[in-house]
Amino acid sequence: MKKHSILFLLLIICGCFLIPSKSFAFQHGYESHSDFIYALARNELPVYISDYSEDLKTMLPKYSGVKVVGSSGSWYEIQYTSKKGTSNYGWITKEEFQSNCLIYDGREKRPFANGTYHLSFYQNKNSSAFSTDSYHAYTDTLTYTFKYVGNNCYTIKKANEDKYLKSDTLQESNPYINELWGTEKEAGTFRITRKGNYYIICDVNTKRILSENDSNLLEFTNNQNALWRLTRNKKAIEKGNLQVFVQFDPLWGKHHYGNETTQDTETNNFCTSGCGIFATVNAIYSLSGHFPDPYELAKYASDKRYRIEDCGTDSGFFKAAAEKFGYKYGFSYDGCGESFKELKQKLKAGDTAIVYLPGHYGTIVDYNAKKDKYLLMDPHYLPKRGTSSFGDWVSQKDLEEGALTTQMFFYYKAN
Repeated sequence: MKKHSILFLLLIICGCFLIPSKSFAFQHGYESHSDFIYALARNELPVYISDYSEDLKTMLPKYSGVKVVGSSGSWYEIQYTSKKGTSNYGWITKEEFQSNCLIYDGREKRPFANGTYHLSFYQNKNSSAFSTDSYHAYTDTLTYTFKYVGNNCYTIKKANEDKYLKSDTLQESNPYINELWGTEKEAGTFRITRKGNYYIICDVNTKRILSENDSNLLEFTNNQNALWRLTRNKKAIEKGNLQVFVQFDPLWGKHHYGNETTQDTETNNFCTSGCGIFATVNAIYSLSGHFPDPYELAKYASDKRYRIEDCGTDSGFFKAAAEKFGYKYGFSYDGCGESFKELKQKLKAGDTAIVYLPGHYGTIVDYNAKKDKYLLMDPHYLPKRGTSSFGDWVSQKDLEEGALTTQMFFYYKAN
């Protein structure tokens, strides 16, 4: 593992994977801290049996995912998924990788970012419906800190206290008898999944659900309609949460984007046309901490004719998306404008901004007054923009000329 970490660091420092040299011209906003390099094959990619043989193992199709797991001379060892869905290993030349691959942050997608959230309990009054009106909030808001541990699981701590929610004991829950809170070593692990506008919090050991009793005290039950709403009062762009979600991620890059009868996944897909969708994803995640479903956003854009076939997404989608999904993901539309003065004010007040660049959308999520630079997240970097998949600190001058010339800002604020 250590050698892969060193490999990744050296690649970042030396710029070995630049496509071409102008790419990644700015200071990165963050490092992914991954042991591997993740990439998408934007063209067919020849994979060889070994790093010393010219015997071809396979031609990896366009839009395939690639994970670099090792290096030898002018070769990379990669892991990829075969047509049968099995995991395979092979070798590609570094030249082929640099010419035909797009690098992205391949870390696991989280349901929501780490941090402190207000937690409100909701009881479903109609198990067959999941509209806002179907629920009743039973309790005052509680405040807890969530830390991601993988596979949709978190630990839960009382905010400003070193008390962690322990695992369910499978006894009848009674906080007066069973102390639910303990030390960090006693912390339980809880799988948290979205259900409509809310979340289910499930103990991984007993599979029972976190709920509240009639006295508004925490308990574990088998009630699948015990749901929680998570909201934050602080922007989610804390250092550990930074992540750019890119439209060419192999998880969804080839997904068809549009409502044509004949679905051409080679051209009308997220990879080629989804910048508006993923600029929205990045704006919401950096703001409220919730990871919005890109398929859900894209379907709404297509159904409501905000999808411009063979082009991209109409800017009217950004306000419409806030009206449709604002409650679910904890955000609302906060206007639009062209002024950098207003941009600074909005960012300082806690907003994020979707920005229209020449033929492209990106997201500006933060402003550093000391450096006088903006943190730009580009969902599809290009050499002419000099951006990356790891966020870029850019100046106002950078945003006023060339391929990053801004034309409009669309603002989101937290609910």
